[in-house]
Amino acid sequence: MIGSGTKFNRYTLLEIISEHPPVDGGQFTVQLWRGRDDILDRNIAIRLMRTQDQRLVKVLGAAQAAAMADDRRLLRVLDILDIGATEDDPPYTAIISEWCTGTPLHIAVDGVDTPAYDAEFSLDSVSSIAWALNACLSINLEHGRLRPSCIFLTENSEVLISGLAVDHALFGPLFETQSSQDATTGRDVNGLGSLLYCFTTGLWPYPVYSSEKNPDPMLSVHVPFSPKAGKDIPLPSSVKASIPRAVDDIVSRSVIGASKSRGVTRIQDSLGFANSIAAARDYHTPLSTTTVRAPVGISQDTSPKSVIKRVIGVVIAATIILAVSLLGIQLLSASNSTTAQVDSEGSVVNSTEILTSPATPYIEIEVGNTAGTIPIASVRSFDPRGGPPNGALGTERENSAPRAIDGDAVTAWTTKTYKTASLGKKGGVGLILDLGEEADVTGVSLGLVGYGTDLQVRVANEILPDPDLWTKLVSIDDAGPQIDLRAPRPVSGRYVLIWLTGIPPKESGEKFQGGITSASVFGAIKDD
Repeated sequence: MIGSGTKFNRYTLLEIISEHPPVDGGQFTVQLWRGRDDILDRNIAIRLMRTQDQRLVKVLGAAQAAAMADDRRLLRVLDILDIGATEDDPPYTAIISEWCTGTPLHIAVDGVDTPAYDAEFSLDSVSSIAWALNACLSINLEHGRLRPSCIFLTENSEVLISGLAVDHALFGPLFETQSSQDATTGRDVNGLGSLLYCFTTGLWPYPVYSSEKNPDPMLSVHVPFSPKAGKDIPLPSSVKASIPRAVDDIVSRSVIGASKSRGVTRIQDSLGFANSIAAARDYHTPLSTTTVRAPVGISQDTSPKSVIKRVIGVVIAATIILAVSLLGIQLLSASNSTTAQVDSEGSVVNSTEILTSPATPYIEIEVGNTAGTIPIASVRSFDPRGGPPNGALGTERENSAPRAIDGDAVTAWTTKTYKTASLGKKGGVGLILDLGEEADVTGVSLGLVGYGTDLQVRVANEILPDPDLWTKLVSIDDAGPQIDLRAPRPVSGRYVLIWLTGIPPKESGEKFQGGITSASVFGAIKDD
């Protein structure tokens, strides 16, 4: 029996990594093993296929073509081996590839705190993937099945790609994402945009087209899907704060089903994708920045290089100050009289004291966007469509509304129990957050009860009787327990309405109930 320790010529099977059962007639289970090259004394990847598998001819063609790709970021196909039948086993074909000790992307994003990477690292990583795949265009080859589990991040900050062409030959596209309007676009463009989405948000764009061969798409990507926002996939900045517009623009031009403006053209291939990232980075700063003048000694970067730079700056500044002081003393000594001057408090100050008084050098540093969390002065429930005696100021479970802002994620304001997810005829209930004064609101962070909440965030300067009269900031459908939402542009107002238009089912599954466990508002108080 084939198992751990089985030898095929110079190769030895060590441990099985995964098994993929057949999905059609004429197919057999495909196994992926970690193996050992006994001659070169190194780990290798061994994919075992039954020789009778109807996909074998296509897979071998893909493997031979992939072996011709020349880029160090592509895990190469090393050998193809025929294994004859034995008394216990049928004939197999083994495809030998390079082994990678890096961390797969789906595990990497699950292991970071956010869980996601910043825009600069994400753009760098996906750009590296795009340039690697561009090397395959000269031999008319695409990966065809890009996903988090085939992208590896190494300790040397390299990005490696496995399964070039072979994965697509074995299992087809990740999802049925091709449509008539996308026929001229390379398959890898959608994959590259989805990887950028995953790097920056920790989520995978929800598949627009379903496939009967893939009843559980979550098994294909191993990361959560993005929430639904109407018919379109929400852009990264709508899902997670601090993602720049450059990332949104690339995602909108590459991910099938993503929100995009009219007239925006899709990226056509991996070369176009790499060039789009290069162009975006020419005009991109990770966050909008403000230059602040701060005295030496405030908390700053403490890396050795930064400290040396600051010390040099202080020495130069002190030297200049000393030179100016000496020059001033000399000029005053040559003068027959000393001119007195008056300071800001009306006291007489000798001019020599002005020239020789110690000065504090200033260093220009850059800090991130000054818009931060806006304090919430108070909160109340809002149920204007609940029938008499509700009216414009109707409430729902008003006494528990403060639980949404008490800082305790265990407590929550919850709706009543409803028979439908759409809350019957009223169409929604929510909370009104009072900021105390008018502010430029840019986004919110919400903790929600359950999975599958549809909501809108609206802003106004007074409590209006109809939610539709409030200015919409952002909306999301099918949201999970924790969601960060950021709008493309700020909306001014004192009141922020969290309007729940769809609520998740209770554990029993027979009725529906939603709620808010926490709420934070981002932006800045308007200047008078």
